[in-house]
Formats: sequence, C-alpha cells, structure tokens
Amino acid sequence: MGEPNNRQRKRFLKHIPHVATLDLTSSIGTYALAQLGVTGAAAHGAWEHMPLGGVQGGPEISWYRPARGHGLQLPAAVDGLAVLVGPGGFSTLPSVLAHPTVQCAPAVWFLLLPNAVMEDIEISRFVSTPGRAHRQTYRLPNSDPQTLWFVLMEQLGKLTTIRHYLINDNRDATSMSTNLKSSMDTVMTIDGAVAAALVDYRSGMCLAQAGGGMNLELAAAGNTQVVRAKLKTMETLGIKRGMEDILITLGDQYHLIRMVPNADGLFLYLVLDRNKGNLALARYKLTDIERSLKV
Repeated sequence: MGEPNNRQRKRFLKHIPHVATLDLTSSIGTYALAQLGVTGAAAHGAWEHMPLGGVQGGPEISWYRPARGHGLQLPAAVDGLAVLVGPGGFSTLPSVLAHPTVQCAPAVWFLLLPNAVMEDIEISRFVSTPGRAHRQTYRLPNSDPQTLWFVLMEQLGKLTTIRHYLINDNRDATSMSTNLKSSMDTVMTIDGAVAAALVDYRSGMCLAQAGGGMNLELAAAGNTQVVRAKLKTMETLGIKRGMEDILITLGDQYHLIRMVPNADGLFLYLVLDRNKGNLALARYKLTDIERSLKV
C-alpha cells in the first residue's frame, strides 16, 4: 500500500467506522449484545451506533434483530455488514440477499452456525456470483457465542486498522505495520519467549503477533477480559495508580500481560517458558520494546 494522499487522510480522520449486524440467530447473538453493554435484550429490536468498548470516537456497531414477518431495518450506508445466520433462517434469506445494503455495502460477512446447512447452500450460491468479491462466508467451528464474538471483532479490526494508523501517526499503514512486526520480532528474542502479541483491550483485537503454540487471537480476546476485570476492580476499590502488568503463572509457563504506557488501550502479551526464561529480565526487555512501539 502506497502513502495515502491528503484527501484520503482527511476522509479517514473525519469518518467513524460503522458496522451493522443483522442477527438472524435465535439467541446466540445476545451474548455479543451483552459485550456491547446491552442487557436483557428483547427477542427483536434495533440498537444503533453503539461505541465499541464504550470508546467515544471509535468504531460503532448497530445491531438488528428483526421480528419474523416484518421488513428488514438496515442503514443504507455502512462500512461493513455482518449477517449472523442460524438454522431456521432459510425463509428470510431471499429478502435478506435482495436488500440494498447487502447488495451495496463495501464488505459483507455471512457468519454461519454449523447446523445452518440449507442456509449455507443458499448463501454460498449468492457469494459465488461474479462481481461479489467483497461478500464472504465464514462457517463457525461451533455454536459458542464467544466464538461468534471473536470472529466478528476480527472482521471489524480489518476495517479499522488503516484508519487507526492514519490518525495516530503521519506515516502510511505499511510503515506502521513494519514497526509492529519489528517490535514483535524483538519480543521473540527474549530468552524463553514462546509467543507474543500486541492487543487492543478496548475491542479484544490482536494488532500484531509472533510465535506459536496457541491461538493468539483467542488468547488476546481472553486476556482482554482479564485486563478489563482488573481495571474495573481497581476502579471499584478507588485505586488511582496505573497498572503495570499482570502475571499468570502456569506449571511450565509465565503469561505476562504488560500495559503499554505510551499507547492508551494497548497491552503486550508474552508467553514465557519457565525453564528457559528469566521473568525479571523479560520485564526489563519489554520496557525497552514499549518505548519503540509507534501506534
């Protein structure tokens, strides 16, 4: 990607990404609504322009659970549309696939639950039609509502990454991506390092990663919950001092969650082999790496 021109910069700076979700599941989508701060969601309804993670000026999500037999309520202009499809939604698919937002949105993701077999066939036929390169199907590995939420956040991250870079740094997205990769590579030079990631705990999105041995996308989302819970506890207790890190000790590993002080909302996640690594030295080296991060 080349360096964006001034017109592109201004457009990204002014624009708040907006993603709509059409929820055709029976109840699994209510977990995602709870993550967005909606409790006691009704069987159907519309919840619009909810800031992701409560961050004003950040990405917004509008969530729609249509009542059977009623017309679809979707905004005409969105940056992306996620359609959550479960079994029993086959009869509504013709009207969904013909909707102008589904036809014209810049990106449309169909997230299908494993037992939505007939729905899968119909959507696959729609997606395979020439000229629909930005319509994609994701077959979820299970019916766990957390999996659905993680996949949705990953797709949202693809829309917001470039804008995030343009707002926070005057360089192009390629340069910023190179800096993050370099930082992750440096983390992996720490003795005993098994895996590492840079995570935005406002959304649970993994911005950069290195190493292996685990699903770092899932680990990022799970550790996001740990960080949020700890920050909430500190707030409840009236603790004003900032948090530096969280250590989770396993039988053969250390899992270190270290806040990035010069980038609000981010943390570094390091998995360290207890037999090969030195925890004190790892903390010291992470401090140096934090200073080199440019986000």
